[in-house]
Amino acid sequence: MPALPAVKLSQSEKRQLLTIVRDTLIAAFYPDYVVKKQRQLDGGLEQLKLGCFVTLTLDGELKGCIGHIESDRPITELLPALATSSAFNDRRFPPLVESQLNSLRIELSLLSEMQGVEVNEQAELQRYLKGNSLGLVLSEGDRRAVFLPQVWQQLPEPKEFIEALKAKGGWDRDYWSSNMKVEVFSVTHFSEKQQYS
Repeated sequence: MPALPAVKLSQSEKRQLLTIVRDTLIAAFYPDYVVKKQRQLDGGLEQLKLGCFVTLTLDGELKGCIGHIESDRPITELLPALATSSAFNDRRFPPLVESQLNSLRIELSLLSEMQGVEVNEQAELQRYLKGNSLGLVLSEGDRRAVFLPQVWQQLPEPKEFIEALKAKGGWDRDYWSSNMKVEVFSVTHFSEKQQYS
């Protein structure tokens, strides 16, 4: 299997993207907060168009995770929308409250291009994924489900990884169809190192 190219960013670029998310969340609670506009973002970040997920955690527990696997919007426009959705619109969790803001940890996952995988059955996909910590997208008709590569930390076996993703997408765990579309991807993920105070 060829390696999927990951997005390469400098430490400065990563900090700038994390700052966009943090500033968006601060501004949600403090309307007078002025988001600092940097004169020019490093490395042409304004033009970077790719899939992205914003993951929010509190004390190591997931608080929200929303993203797009592909985007035609520049990352600098997409991030504020994803930050707001992760904090306030992820139906799995209550909305973020102001008192949680300082303890909140932000993680960004920037996705590579999707790569289609031709498999005829789940066992074949399990063999393909064995030893590869790739993100996975399953789709059929109007159903679609995605797991970021980080989910392998909780579900290290390909069979349970695939079955949990199918359950997330509304399929039975043992369901498989020749119409199932399978795509894989890699991510560049990074997070804030310290908590804010």
